[in-house]
Amino acid sequence: MKLGKLKKLIESLPDGMTFKYSLSDPFSWRGSYDEVAFSIDPHGATKEVLLEKITKAFTHEFCGYKGGNYRYNGQASVNFEADESDYSDGGYTNGWISMLLGIDPAESNEERLVKLLFK
Repeated sequence: MKLGKLKKLIESLPDGMTFKYSLSDPFSWRGSYDEVAFSIDPHGATKEVLLEKITKAFTHEFCGYKGGNYRYNGQASVNFEADESDYSDGGYTNGWISMLLGIDPAESNEERLVKLLFK
């Protein structure tokens, strides 16, 4: 999923909507520093809080795990990890989808996770 698409998806939801899960603040993905990442926060949030966190990915500069500064735009790929120091190449996302839906992780993708958690 691209960062711009994630933002549009959340913006399309009703104002004041609350969610069972939230996102962490954004960070540069350890798998490829020019891609943004979030962790799933088990504490609830409103639509507005999610948008604040997503907007940070557009407005802040991020340091790569091994150096370099990165800025993200709407075409940046979005990844999900347990925290800033992890790199699972999708394993974290697949684990969440598998747990929540009881499906085979090989059949899932990050866009499906976002829709499931936040819609």
